[in-house]
Amino acid sequence: MDSTNQKLADIHLHLYGSIHWKHFLEFVKDRSVDWTPYELSFREAYGELPAVHEILDRYNLGRPGAENEFRRLFVFQDEDGGNFARFQAKYNMLNCGIKRATLGEEGSAFSTLVYGVCHFMHQILKRQLAENIGYAEQRMTLPSGFTRDQARQMLLAMLDAYSEYEGSDIQPRLAVSLSRDNPWPGWEVTREVALGPSGHLLTGIDFCYLEEGHPPKEQREFFEAVKEFNRAHPERALAILYHVGESFSDKSLESAVRWVHEAAEMGVHRLGHAIALGVSPDMYGVHSRRESVAERMDQFRYDLRNREGLSKLGVPVDDQAIAQEMDRLRSLPRQALLTVHYDEQRLKEMRLRQRYAAGCISALGSVVEICPTSNRRVGGISRPEHHPIVQLCEWGVPFVVGSDDPGIFDTTLAKEIEVAISLSGLPADFFDEIAERSWRYRSEVLVGRAHQDLQ
Repeated sequence: MDSTNQKLADIHLHLYGSIHWKHFLEFVKDRSVDWTPYELSFREAYGELPAVHEILDRYNLGRPGAENEFRRLFVFQDEDGGNFARFQAKYNMLNCGIKRATLGEEGSAFSTLVYGVCHFMHQILKRQLAENIGYAEQRMTLPSGFTRDQARQMLLAMLDAYSEYEGSDIQPRLAVSLSRDNPWPGWEVTREVALGPSGHLLTGIDFCYLEEGHPPKEQREFFEAVKEFNRAHPERALAILYHVGESFSDKSLESAVRWVHEAAEMGVHRLGHAIALGVSPDMYGVHSRRESVAERMDQFRYDLRNREGLSKLGVPVDDQAIAQEMDRLRSLPRQALLTVHYDEQRLKEMRLRQRYAAGCISALGSVVEICPTSNRRVGGISRPEHHPIVQLCEWGVPFVVGSDDPGIFDTTLAKEIEVAISLSGLPADFFDEIAERSWRYRSEVLVGRAHQDLQ
């Protein structure tokens, strides 16, 4: 295939994060916006208030430099990186600008939001068409506070907008991002809409945002409900997409790898980022981490379940020592924090644990979604040799490359594939192979609804 003509498929893509800064600037410049939540989160993350009001005023007055100032405020860049709170603070500009902009007396807050979302959907798709994208699975989080009827209306409006592109040069699809705290209300609406007239355009459910405090095991019952839906409605089956192992400040490196492995065991089709699975432990160096008693106990249970496989790779699993330590931990509060020390030997052992989990995940058929710029700026992976793709390629783990939030990162899918090739040391002509994988691992294909070749 010729990479200059081949249509690309972007299957790790957040709708809000795909909004380009120029489009957003034009949208908010003439509207009254309550920026308070954005300003507060920005100050907490950066230690200062963003000058959004002043920049917009200068832009509207035609002052030179105002446009570039807005871009710097909007785009999450390398100098912002390695900090999820900072990323979320910049993301909150989008949340405020779309949700809290006013269209006038005749427009309700809900109708304003629906208008804003659909407006940007068309803007994004036009931009993606210009970037040679032929398939885009956009993830959209249902805003908190929606009634069931409002959530239904929002999803139907989005699918109606997508349906306008059927038969065109780009095929958009929707994956609904559900709450980690309680996915069930959102699932009820999603399931209903998936069975409706335009439900074929809804292809997956997703979990994103903060993962700390939300172990995959909490979703076991929910994932089983999705699988049951898929068995009952194979023509509208939905892939399970799950961000995991991207941010793990609250746990040991062992537990972070375990979360990725357990998500795959529970039937997740594509694992979002999964940095913990392949990132070089050397990136962290000799250091200490903290995790709860509950997490440590779960890790011990994991080690015992996987004793044979871990031992074969050289990871010692001492049943008696584990039993004694578990007895001791049972007397402590579950949320009490324990310190885990990493020396050179333990870091080497971590690489073996990663290799073991990677082999299991490959056997299970789960696919890792790699987003190079996002991994660098949000995950703080600045050195190429530390990037997970290096080991995932060596271990043969199935992966795809996505742009994640191309608007916020000011990137394109083609650039992300080129960066992935550079990081991995793969030959330059591997572009076509990586591009083809995204078609092969589309949600519709993974759940059996469609064949690979849709190009």
